[in-house]
Amino acid sequence: MYVIVIGPAGAGKTSIAKKISDEIANNSILVNLDPATKIDADIDIRKWVKIEELQEKYGLGINGALLKSMEIIAGMNEWIVKDKDKIKVIDTPGQLEIFLYHDYGKKIIEKLQEYDAVTVIFVVDAYEAISPENYIAMLAQNAIINLRLSISSITAINKIDLVDKNNISKFFDRKYLEKEIENADTLLSLAKGLLDYIEYTTIYTRPLLISAKTGEGLNELYDVIHEIHCTCGDLS
Repeated sequence: MYVIVIGPAGAGKTSIAKKISDEIANNSILVNLDPATKIDADIDIRKWVKIEELQEKYGLGINGALLKSMEIIAGMNEWIVKDKDKIKVIDTPGQLEIFLYHDYGKKIIEKLQEYDAVTVIFVVDAYEAISPENYIAMLAQNAIINLRLSISSITAINKIDLVDKNNISKFFDRKYLEKEIENADTLLSLAKGLLDYIEYTTIYTRPLLISAKTGEGLNELYDVIHEIHCTCGDLS
């Protein structure tokens, strides 16, 4: 199975990817798919594609070079581990727009699906999910990722050790969340519409509260990664 870890910069994607690979998953391989950042990984895309070299070659800024690199990566096979007996954990760049607004992410996933099952973990910072508006926006992003990539994705709220997790877990109750929306200074109709939209997308489980630092919730996350491919799994 391929486990692709995506999310905005600073959410802790690399820490989660390394924790899963090093401590949770047996017989795993860590793949770094970020051409701008070198990490200690079994396979590093920077062996073939480096942001700084693309900037110099094409006269691009950092964002343009990143998009160019993802175009190149989506068309190559050298970095792909095809062994079905291993869990392949893939760390990605912090620019979430690669998966939200461009087709490179979908092309990469379609290429991987030729060899094994694929699951996406959408990692967000707990600080960004402590208000009703932010929480709904976070779920909406995951819903869009589900639809654009045509694949199951799991929302993992990281750094839960740094906040009061009760301030987030209470949003899991839709009735409570709707009441909070009504009391908040927000666009009520839009927020309620997003809740309906989210329920009709392919999110299979509520967000998981995790901490890469303490390890909280990581075993549950790993269980859901496997259950999401089991037709008998009840993830509600």
